[in-house]
Amino acid sequence: LCRAALNQNKIEFLVQDEWNGKWEKPIMYYDVIGICRSMNEKQMKRALNSAMTTWEVEIPINFHPSWVDDITPDITIDFKNKTNDKLFLDSPSVLAYAYFPNQGVVSGKLVFNDDYLWDFLGKGIKASDALKKGLIVGTNNPDNIIKTYSLIAVLIHELGHMLGLTHDASGNNEGLDVMDAYYSGVDRLNLSERDMFRIKGKYGSRIYKFWSRYGDLKRALKKSILRL
Repeated sequence: LCRAALNQNKIEFLVQDEWNGKWEKPIMYYDVIGICRSMNEKQMKRALNSAMTTWEVEIPINFHPSWVDDITPDITIDFKNKTNDKLFLDSPSVLAYAYFPNQGVVSGKLVFNDDYLWDFLGKGIKASDALKKGLIVGTNNPDNIIKTYSLIAVLIHELGHMLGLTHDASGNNEGLDVMDAYYSGVDRLNLSERDMFRIKGKYGSRIYKFWSRYGDLKRALKKSILRL
């Protein structure tokens, strides 16, 4: 099975060709099925809503939380670690992975590496606070800042894979696109022109009755993410 993985600071693997498959549903439902040790369920759902909206404003697919209507989700977000996921055991630098459309039952699955610490924007956590929360066993310097990773940034990237985008098909991984193959955190919270060109080439553009609405939504989304 082909799955696309996001690595901490290097390419896990680079798919040079575009993935042919796509979803044919106008509405897709999502759910969080795993537990993140560094973020609670409410925080995860807020992050997921922002990441979904990032793609939704561009293409004619509506993303709805499955828990509202009690519907089986098309997209599931899980958290595992090296003790219960072979990929994370074999490749511990992988932050997350997802499957492409039209791969059978695995399509729509997104798995985060819970051996890492996550927060909204990867701002880091004070060692003393991490100790209180049971995220670390001990520390020699309680004032140290422990690295965390941005859940929203990785969600946006992995959702791109689930919609059918590979890592940058041109091979130009210069850090400008959400779909570049390595992590750069809050530097890639917004879709680039190339990201938008690729996803609209697959699904078409969302049509707005008034195009000023598009700009308003983009600005509101950016502000809401940076306030997290």
